Amino acid sequence: MGKCSVCGAKAVIRIPYARINLCEKHFVEYYERRIERTIVRYGLISKGMRIVVAISGGKDSASLAYVLSKIADKYDLKLLILHIDLGINNYSTKAREVVEEFSKLIKVPAAIISVKDVLSLGIPELAKLSRRPTCSVCGLVKRYIMNAFAIEVRADAVCTGHNMDDIMVNILKEFLNQNFEGMVKLVPKTLSQNGIAVGRIRPLYETTEREDLAYALINNLPFLKVTCPYMNIGGIDTDLKRYLHHLDSKYSGIRISFIRRFVSNVEKYWKHIANEGEVNKCKYCGLISQGDTCSFCNLTKRVLGEPAGPKVREYIRSYLRDHMLSYLNDDLGSD
Repeated sequence: MGKCSVCGAKAVIRIPYARINLCEKHFVEYYERRIERTIVRYGLISKGMRIVVAISGGKDSASLAYVLSKIADKYDLKLLILHIDLGINNYSTKAREVVEEFSKLIKVPAAIISVKDVLSLGIPELAKLSRRPTCSVCGLVKRYIMNAFAIEVRADAVCTGHNMDDIMVNILKEFLNQNFEGMVKLVPKTLSQNGIAVGRIRPLYETTEREDLAYALINNLPFLKVTCPYMNIGGIDTDLKRYLHHLDSKYSGIRISFIRRFVSNVEKYWKHIANEGEVNKCKYCGLISQGDTCSFCNLTKRVLGEPAGPKVREYIRSYLRDHMLSYLNDDLGSD
């Protein structure tokens, strides 16, 4: 590994695209500065924002939330952790414990929304009944709950721990499928929509998975060290990620160059989207939908016999009144 390019001490990591080796101290400084520069570059945060930080229990979201907690005072941020307990047996139990420990560490309250408490069954059971892939159902449910929760706490943004590797893999998958509508959503920041959807921000947009792991380990952050049992490790995501790493090892900096060019050129893809600008409201839950009914209400109506969107929203309101009202300092029970 050699010596730190800044101070000459023993290096613990090499940053290939920057052509530098860094010791623990200077890597931490580099990592935190990079996230803040990403925030500034893409205008992700402004002073006084209320931000819901979605934390799965993994290294990426833990590293992100830790950095945000360190700069919260500087930007006058109101942070709130959201963890969704997916009901995946021991995996979800461990994830929940990690998030509770992490919440105490950074002194930011965590709202833990259990899918089983709301729907009376977990993600595996819901996927089985719907006859859809588990990961597909999981993603749909998580996106819905994140948005519903953010709406109820009147958040300015939902912050997720998607890193540069995640984003690039998804961009390439959507391109291979010629799904331009999916591609244009993979930007560092999406905008809120008229009280029916809260915008997303991705401060790890220019940070690699390897860097997230190093930061979490150096700072001794609690995070899950096992993967979800339903993760498809032999799928296209793994192959694409491996290939991108191979390319970057041969052509240093190609990933960061790609992701920045994608953002600068993303508007060119809008012309391929037939329903550009169309925003609808679900007739059941009142949240964003492509048609009359949102995907979550469609799924739950088909599987459970009734759309569960209204039930989820009421559960979240009740949870907030019982656990978060003093912190949020709002009358969250009123519409």
